[in-house]
Amino acid sequence: MPFNHDHVAMKTLLSILGLICVLGGGMPARADVAGPVCVTSGDVIMVNGKRWYGKCRGGTEVRLFGIVAPDISQICDAGGRQWECGRASAAMLLEATKNDKVICEGASADSEGRLLAVCRVRGEELNRKMVRDGWALSYPRHSAKYKEDEKRATQARKGLWQVPGTPTFEWRNQ
Repeated sequence: MPFNHDHVAMKTLLSILGLICVLGGGMPARADVAGPVCVTSGDVIMVNGKRWYGKCRGGTEVRLFGIVAPDISQICDAGGRQWECGRASAAMLLEATKNDKVICEGASADSEGRLLAVCRVRGEELNRKMVRDGWALSYPRHSAKYKEDEKRATQARKGLWQVPGTPTFEWRNQ
């Protein structure tokens, strides 16, 4: 049987392509997602999700890594005056992402199976923006990366920190 150069070349090419796929070859990780978002709370979004009957459905659920925001129904107390801080936080995240493509990069999931990711819109990191603007807190269980941003937001009385006595986030350490 004669030697077939085309057959050897094809096997070599397939081997190289297989190796590139296995090693990643600079391609994004399978966990990376991008697209428009539906906001669930101040630290959770559904990438490529749609709001339907008041809930975000479809897409990939993403928890913003390194931060924690009040749950959507969270009520904060400001010296005896209660306000819907959870809705306010979610509204700020919605404003930051509205009508834009969000790019999230992550490689792990939280205990609820949500992708833990750092997300960007128009090149700005949403995780940092939410803490810097005072609508979320640094979450040391994940990372201390945003601790200085939280400190500055507290001192400047931004977002959740604008009213004395707010926030009281005991649940952050749960």
